[in-house]
Amino acid sequence: MSAVILDHTALSALGAGNRGLSRLVAEPHRTTEDYVVVPALCLAAATVERPALADHVGSLPAINVVELDFSGAAAVGHLINDGADWRMAHAVHVARPNVEWPDGCTVFSSSPDQYRQFGIPAIPVSSMN
Repeated sequence: MSAVILDHTALSALGAGNRGLSRLVAEPHRTTEDYVVVPALCLAAATVERPALADHVGSLPAINVVELDFSGAAAVGHLINDGADWRMAHAVHVARPNVEWPDGCTVFSSSPDQYRQFGIPAIPVSSMN
């Protein structure tokens, strides 16, 4: 079982028709072993740029939107205080190792270097097309 995270830039690319990302969100329909995760703050940030994106993402059964609870909000706040861009901080928090994903998760992003400074593996969206 594995999970990948789409950040705000990957969501914008998905909304713009990136074929690789479109395949990624379609493939989990065929298997229950893979998860595509979207942190709520990333969805909010992408929706600012592409207003119809939230409805589109919400209609895709393969995508799991991760809410921001109390402990997550505190962790994201600390990340932002440490210099993380608010649009990516929730993705960093979700990607870190936890009980559900002991090895952590990989983030798809147009800015993968921003994640590497936090020790998060990231794949450039440009390699997905």
